[in-house]
Amino acid sequence: MPRPLVEPDVTEQKPRLTIAALSLPPLENALIATCAELAITQAYFAALRTPGDTQSPRLLLAISPVGIAAQRRLAAAVAEMLPEDVELDLLVLSDDPLSESLRQSCKPFYSG
Repeated sequence: MPRPLVEPDVTEQKPRLTIAALSLPPLENALIATCAELAITQAYFAALRTPGDTQSPRLLLAISPVGIAAQRRLAAAVAEMLPEDVELDLLVLSDDPLSESLRQSCKPFYSG
């Protein structure tokens, strides 16, 4: 079972970020076909908070690397499904500390 929170190591110049796994079944189910069509191999939902930030956490949709056109199509599909007042950032996973922390703390809702 994934750990609920991970605080990735970052340099002293950057604040420590906290990642929390999210489960959004209706949105996850709606995106499965789109992820398959766009050749996305993994997709995760997470919340990202910067300590000391009083605003709501940033909501993330993290995906395996795909081309810009596929990213845009996914972003457009997500935008159609969300209410106007909900913002969801798209993160393309790489070999950086944030991506690694996200993989450790969250379970992918899609693995294709």
